[in-house]
Amino acid sequence: MKRLWKKYKILIFPILILIGFINTVWFFDKHSISEEDFFNNAVKTSYNKSYDGIITQKFYKKEGGRDIIVLEKNGITTQMDFVYQNPILYQYLKVGDTLIKTKNSNSIVVKRAKLDTTINLTFENLKGVKKYSINNPYLKN
Repeated sequence: MKRLWKKYKILIFPILILIGFINTVWFFDKHSISEEDFFNNAVKTSYNKSYDGIITQKFYKKEGGRDIIVLEKNGITTQMDFVYQNPILYQYLKVGDTLIKTKNSNSIVVKRAKLDTTINLTFENLKGVKKYSINNPYLKN
């Protein structure tokens, strides 16, 4: 066995390196996702999500670098991050506000406790939304 190893040692290492290179290329090709697909999938997740509750906390989570909002309704708390939304939305929301978002909608209703006001944030009337929705393969279901 030692003689065989010494004889073919020069061939075995390049073959192993070639196999490793081919596996690496195959893995990244299979598991790569374009920026557009990543964004479209985030839109789908947000579009199909629903939530309802009062904001009880806002904080910054160091791991992952995310702004977190804690919603509570009927004693059930839910942590949400608005990582894909504009950071101004996170700054705009206040502790004590009620957030309502229904499934299959791009609208968020914010009920301000201190102002006794309801604010409808509708993102469905933005320029190009209809064209984007038609061409987005993730929103076809």
